[in-house]
Amino acid sequence: MEKGRRGKDLRIGDPEREGAMRLLGEHFAVGRLDVAEYDERCRQVAAARFSSEIEALFEDLPDPRPIRVPQTPEPRPVGMKVALAVGVAVLAVLLLVVARQAALIVLIPLIAVLWFTWRR
Repeated sequence: MEKGRRGKDLRIGDPEREGAMRLLGEHFAVGRLDVAEYDERCRQVAAARFSSEIEALFEDLPDPRPIRVPQTPEPRPVGMKVALAVGVAVLAVLLLVVARQAALIVLIPLIAVLWFTWRR
């Protein structure tokens, strides 16, 4: 692994490389790149491993440019957790009213599922 890259730059995959080549093709089509430049940049895109290597190929070009992938995953919406908690609570109350003692058999696993889901 190259020094200085860890934590600052993300690895890219084939979809990112294909997108960058498509964008280079758009720049080539409008005359911003000649054949030799287009060919060389496409070779560099094909060999790229990190997003910064792709971005460097577009520094002297106007938009469109590749979209930088966020480095941290987006947090899960809290609304889903609240909806799950409310749903389990309503189901638990319904079971207690309708089934009385039998509800405890179902209620305990539901509480466990809620607990582990909430902590993630």
